[in-house]
Order: sequence, then C-alpha cells, then structure tokens
Amino acid sequence: MSHQALIPIIQPTQILAQLRSGQILCVKGGRGSALIICHRHYAELAGSGAAVGGSFDIDCGRIIPIGNVSLVYPESRAERQKAYVMRQQWIGFTQKAMESSVPLQRAKNLLFLLCKYFDPEMIKRLPDEVLAQMVGVLPKTMRMARVWTPLQPEHQKTEAQKVEV
Repeated sequence: MSHQALIPIIQPTQILAQLRSGQILCVKGGRGSALIICHRHYAELAGSGAAVGGSFDIDCGRIIPIGNVSLVYPESRAERQKAYVMRQQWIGFTQKAMESSVPLQRAKNLLFLLCKYFDPEMIKRLPDEVLAQMVGVLPKTMRMARVWTPLQPEHQKTEAQKVEV
C-alpha cells in the first residue's frame, strides 16, 4: 500500500462517515489499534489489517477507535482479500470469548482477551454497553465482570492463557 492510500482520521465521526460511504477500507495501525464497530444489536472488533466499510458496515451507528487508528484503501484485489481474512480472524477472536454459555464468563473472557492485545487502561475506559454487545450479555453483567476481573498485567497473563486465541 502506498502512502497516498492512507487516510489519517482522528475523529470517530469521520471514520463513521467513511464506513457508511460503502467503500472498502482497511484498518491501519500497530498492535493495540482497532475499531469497535457498533451496529444496532451487536458490536464487532476490527483490528489492524481488517477490512471495514463496504456492505458490512453501512448500517453502523457508532465507531470507537482503540489506539492510533487510520484507514487505508486496499489498492489491489490481493490486499482486499487479505483484509477480508483479517476481518474474519478478528471475528473469530470475539467468538473465542463467547465459547462459554455462562454470560458472566463470556464477559470475563472478553476482558481477558482484550487486555491481551490492547492497553488495559484503554479497555477500562470502554463503555460497558459496547463491550456487552460484543459477547451478547447485559451491560450490568459486563460491570460485574469488571469488578471481579482485575485488569492488571500480571493477572491478565495467567488468566488470558486459559482463553488462548
């Protein structure tokens, strides 16, 4: 991808407008960068390299950037295909947290997995409502999981190993 393909976007409203345009874009950023894409009844995580926009995200209502995120136009068919594969991998990441049938455990699993890839301080600032939509639990269940799940690096390493991606 050339540097001309880079769209430096700072504001979530700018990202939202780009996603609603119907163009296929790719999330650019290093480890610890992603977008949470909020649809009407669910939310998805699209990390670095993942395809966003197109017909997938036209109906999104809110975007929450994590880390330093920008969007890139994939310039070739191969780059688009790679971005689609990355989007599927990020969906699989969230599905891993949803393996439990117990809502509180799903909420805890999500927190552990997010802290494995992203700064725990950023995860603490994410709204409970959005995180709850990612794993199909109530916001109050996510609040309970936060209380019972310390997001310290030493604790997260041992617990995150139980829920390996």
